[in-house]
Amino acid sequence: MTRFEGRRFISCPPLFEGETYFQWSNVMNYFIVAQDFEVCEIIEEGYMEAPKKKKRQKSENDTKTKLNARAMHIFLCGLSEDVPRKVSTCKGVKEMWEKFQRLYGK
Repeated sequence: MTRFEGRRFISCPPLFEGETYFQWSNVMNYFIVAQDFEVCEIIEEGYMEAPKKKKRQKSENDTKTKLNARAMHIFLCGLSEDVPRKVSTCKGVKEMWEKFQRLYGK
């Protein structure tokens, strides 16, 4: 039985086991949006921490840094141990998602 069949815990991301990339990708997108729409935006737009100058800017940087880390955590939790974690060295979730797409989205 694949991870997409049967029941799953609602709090767990869909598990990618090396096959059915496009199906997994669609389900993962819905999962991420359901967790936090801003997390989805970080994946699409990308984020690299900017220099901290002002209090306001620091607060925005902190929020985006947390969203980036949350998105990376969700993404990595969705990979089975059998899938090489070649994306775990990426600095941002957008870079991670794009590299994963190149590796498995053929």
